[in-house]
Amino acid sequence: MYMNHTHSTDKSHDLTTYVKLTFKGNRRETFINPSSLPLMPGDYALVESENGIDMGIIATKSCNVKACTKGVCGLKHIPVDQADNDDGFRPIMRKGTNEEIQQLFENRRLEDTVFMDALKLIKQNRLSMKLVDVEYQFDQKKVTFFYVADERVDFRQLVKDLAYTFKTRIEMRQIGVRDHAKRISGIGPCGQEYCCSRFLDEFTPVSTQYAKDQNLAINPSKLSGACGKLKCCLKYEWNFYNEAQKDFPQIGLPVELPTGVGVICANDYLTNQVQIMLENGTHEIHPLQNVKSILKRMDEKLAEKG
Repeated sequence: MYMNHTHSTDKSHDLTTYVKLTFKGNRRETFINPSSLPLMPGDYALVESENGIDMGIIATKSCNVKACTKGVCGLKHIPVDQADNDDGFRPIMRKGTNEEIQQLFENRRLEDTVFMDALKLIKQNRLSMKLVDVEYQFDQKKVTFFYVADERVDFRQLVKDLAYTFKTRIEMRQIGVRDHAKRISGIGPCGQEYCCSRFLDEFTPVSTQYAKDQNLAINPSKLSGACGKLKCCLKYEWNFYNEAQKDFPQIGLPVELPTGVGVICANDYLTNQVQIMLENGTHEIHPLQNVKSILKRMDEKLAEKG
């Protein structure tokens, strides 16, 4: 959801706007829009890359940094007092013409042929690597080959063969299993496209502690994504559980109930209930507030004896 920003009478309307673009392989990057071009999601735009001209698709509506400091548009924002600094973002040149868009489509078509030819050259050089994707830079001054490999690959001869065959600059880029999944995309067990392909701009570490804090069974087949790593979504709700558990009693803490003495064996953060196992092996479920009241009375009794 995009918000319309009302500019004040200061110089905020003169500030550079920021736009996010997507490229092949679900790569997303933020660029500056110094000319305040009327760019809308779905438009094609030419940008300056590190090695030449490239073309991407507008993913977000232009946003003025000073007028939108909370990031509601999904862009990376810099502090207001630094808003006059481009912070190293490269500029958008202009919207793509119909001819240039057709050139982009032609590049995508050529990449299929290059991919198949590269597979043959990899086999000829007997290299232990898996070619994942091929991407032409828009101006065709460079073609990048993305691959995965378990060990270091000596592809010096392969690069020579590729350069001779395709008559352009060659870049070999080894990627990890998460980047592999992001580039090829797919449907996760939730029924939606992979998060990394759909909206994640960068990967953050995910550990089994996130699952433990949410009372999830440590089952690798359930917790792992298509890439074989722990699912990124394990972190989405973790903040809620991490904060909620601060209000709950510790697992293993003894509790004196009317029906007997027991120990806390589980906390349900969603229903605000606590499960207690009695000495006879039976289980009882009590509201959190009741358990906290019982524990408070136990502490008061203990303080009186002390």
